[in-house]
Amino acid sequence: MATADFPYSYKINASRVVDKDQKLVVEPDAAGLKAIADSYDLRSVESLNADFVLKPYRKAGLRVVGTITAQLTQVCVVTLEPFESTVTIDVDRTFEPHSERSRKIRDLNDEGEIEIDLESLDPPDVIIDGVLDLGAVISEELALSLDPFPRKPGVEFDGPDEDDVEAAAPEEDKPSPFAALQALKDKQEN
Repeated sequence: MATADFPYSYKINASRVVDKDQKLVVEPDAAGLKAIADSYDLRSVESLNADFVLKPYRKAGLRVVGTITAQLTQVCVVTLEPFESTVTIDVDRTFEPHSERSRKIRDLNDEGEIEIDLESLDPPDVIIDGVLDLGAVISEELALSLDPFPRKPGVEFDGPDEDDVEAAAPEEDKPSPFAALQALKDKQEN
């Protein structure tokens, strides 16, 4: 997350969250909503609200817990009609000033492969220069939650059935691709 460019930025000083939880609500302005919509191929983002609790994590880290709620207008891939949808995302991310946990030999299984527990929290992301960009967190979580092929509720693709395609295909005798190879082989032998 540290090197990527995100359409919205809301930076906080991570060192200010020292000994107690802090509540924070982030709501992008109209320009931020437009930038997010343009970046993620949305017709529009009507509203976006991130209700976070910032918690101290280990010595100098930070944990971001909360919910992102967005009202979006997407374009249906089947009908190409715009439709409104609501996205609700639960966020639980941790951040540290630097990665304290390197990959150790004990993380590898008997075959030398890394084992990942899908139910556990992700390893901490990195806080750069004491600044955490909550806008990047919001943008990343939203991008990961969007359906890449959105469909308007109740719409299904009515393409031709396989039987219809086979019946419509002309009965031609297509030469086998191996026939051409056999012809080349026969030519070389002569």
